[in-house]
Amino acid sequence: MAVAIASGGTSSLPLERVHDLAWLTVSVLVLDLALGANTHRLVRVGAIGGLLAAAGASALLSSESLLPPQTFGVVVVFGILAAAAIHQMVLTARGHSVEGGTAAIAIVCLAVALAYAWFGPFEGLLATTVEVGVALLLWLGHLAWLDERWRSLRRLGVPVIVASIVCFASSYAFAPSRTLERWEAGTLALTAGLVWWVTFTLARRLSRRAMWSRSHQLADAATVARARLVGATNIEAAATAALVPLDEALSNQESRAELWTFEPPLRVRAESGDRVLIRTAEAPEVVTRALMGNEVSSILDLMSLRSRVVREPAVRELVDVMEARGLGAGVPCVHVDHLEGILLLPLAGRTEPLSPVEEDELRRLGQALGINLASTLAQRRAESHIHQISELRHEAEREVAALQGEVEQLRDQCDVLGRGLAEDQTLHVAYSPSMRRVQTRAIELAPGEGPVLLIAASGSPVLPVARFIHDRGPRWSAPFVVADCSATAPEEVMRLLFGSGEGRSAWFDSATGGTLLLRDLPALPRAAQARLAQALGEAEAHSEDDLRKTVPPRIIATSRTGVAALRREGALDPELERRLSPQAMSIPALRERREDVPSLALLAIDRACRVLARDPIGIDQQAMGALVDHDWPGDVAEFELVIELAASRTKGKTIGLADLPPLAWPTGEREESLEGTYLEVERRLLEQALRRAGGNKSQAARRLGLKRTTFLDKLRRHGLEQRGANDVGESALG
Repeated sequence: MAVAIASGGTSSLPLERVHDLAWLTVSVLVLDLALGANTHRLVRVGAIGGLLAAAGASALLSSESLLPPQTFGVVVVFGILAAAAIHQMVLTARGHSVEGGTAAIAIVCLAVALAYAWFGPFEGLLATTVEVGVALLLWLGHLAWLDERWRSLRRLGVPVIVASIVCFASSYAFAPSRTLERWEAGTLALTAGLVWWVTFTLARRLSRRAMWSRSHQLADAATVARARLVGATNIEAAATAALVPLDEALSNQESRAELWTFEPPLRVRAESGDRVLIRTAEAPEVVTRALMGNEVSSILDLMSLRSRVVREPAVRELVDVMEARGLGAGVPCVHVDHLEGILLLPLAGRTEPLSPVEEDELRRLGQALGINLASTLAQRRAESHIHQISELRHEAEREVAALQGEVEQLRDQCDVLGRGLAEDQTLHVAYSPSMRRVQTRAIELAPGEGPVLLIAASGSPVLPVARFIHDRGPRWSAPFVVADCSATAPEEVMRLLFGSGEGRSAWFDSATGGTLLLRDLPALPRAAQARLAQALGEAEAHSEDDLRKTVPPRIIATSRTGVAALRREGALDPELERRLSPQAMSIPALRERREDVPSLALLAIDRACRVLARDPIGIDQQAMGALVDHDWPGDVAEFELVIELAASRTKGKTIGLADLPPLAWPTGEREESLEGTYLEVERRLLEQALRRAGGNKSQAARRLGLKRTTFLDKLRRHGLEQRGANDVGESALG
């Protein structure tokens, strides 16, 4: 174009050919750009070759006077017009209607200006001046269409003044005064600029309804809204300033632009008559999550997101939500990298993505809104915080009242929950073989998660064994809760075990994640046993990779009777029996592990002295022998009670035989020991010796003062040689 303008209007034939060749080059370049980078090579070569062939033929035929002289110029002008049409069709087909329409307008203006200068009444230097003026006006006008920084030129008429000055200076410097007066050239330039300005303004007003001009309506509205935000001191004024211009530009009565804030959560919308409607509501979660996940000030455009659905399936949910709500764009309102709110714009019939001008203006508007919201919502946030603090205070008071009620309930249940805390919680002394077997079995069961059944007579040390299993298992740091099933009324057991839905803690809730020891399991009603079996089934379904927050407790139950006896009596739910039987364990009675009595006695004496707040004392051999020989029908509980009574009665440094209270014997054992025939008395003595020795025949023989061979001979005569401790007389089930 520069070569064409510089060589135009000359009388030199070579320069005229350069002028024509330069404009032909311009038309070919415009056509090449209009076809796009992805156009097939044959199509591109055919189009450009056709234009060159037509131009060459027209020039050749015009020189032979077979066509009018202006034929070459007409071909070039129509080539530029065809490029404009092709450019708009290609971009529109690809969804870029705004860019295609804007670029086509610029190309058409170029063709019209070229035709006016080429075929108009101007000649020589005047024609060149007109070309320069039109080119400058076209360039400035195109910048005003595309770049928002040049938009002020369009509003203030600076292009008119600049073009007029250029035309006047060119005419004054180069136009011959004899042919064209200087004031006439200046008047002509000024008139040309005014005509251009009027034409441009008229075209702009007429094109407001066109699809390609909608971009500038939205961008202009965003600029106006940003200007009106200055001075807005409350949320109502800020919403009116931002939303009303956008609603006017979108011209959509069905849906309007909305402003959503986060703290406090508000939904602001401009109604008819510039009235603002404010409601408390949460912003759309999907849109909020998408904006927070994107870069700061990134705008969500529905048209752009639709093209990403196939490549990014995660975008589909956002697209579906925006389409369902009729949203076209989401503009983040950001202040210092903090999302203060969201400006949601309706789709309003838009079929193409936001242009760079729109995105830039909307981004600026979002930043201005973010700054304004940060200041205007400060008072509302303070009030909201005060309200939240008040609510938290009331909630804390309600929780304190509930906890006080729960404390009262736990105090009422102190005879049930936590029973056995006064018992020895250390591992029981295990010198006897039977107790060592219990210890080994407890170590095997500790790492598991399944329920455990401890079978022991009344008074046996079930709590130390259960605590031993809990402390060596994976739940050692979790709660260990003890509950006595026999100490509660049957109608209250279900409520205490599983809760009543009144917010009070039940046994299961208290032992969540830990261990629940249920003492005297058969005392539970059958309905409670069935519910417990169901809970055990749910606990088995719980795995280590489960993401639930609560872990059901591990159940350890105790029974004074074996599983077989409970089954015969129908005292145990079948499903509960099936779950407990595989891990049942018997705890031997104290009379079956007399080797442990001396150590247990010393531990009991030490504990009794600490409870009674007296100096440590010992025990003499006679008293210790009496303790070892006694059968202890009340097991460890009776044993510890006897030691405590003896420690409180003794006045010396040791417990003597006289300090021991009268020891209980099995019913009729002493009274009937000498009744009957000699053989009957001898048989009872042999059985009693075996029972006291825990089935150890050598120890039983020593107790009776007999040789082992003599003792075995007597056993054979009475048919007792094959009987063990659990088969002789009364013993604990094991």
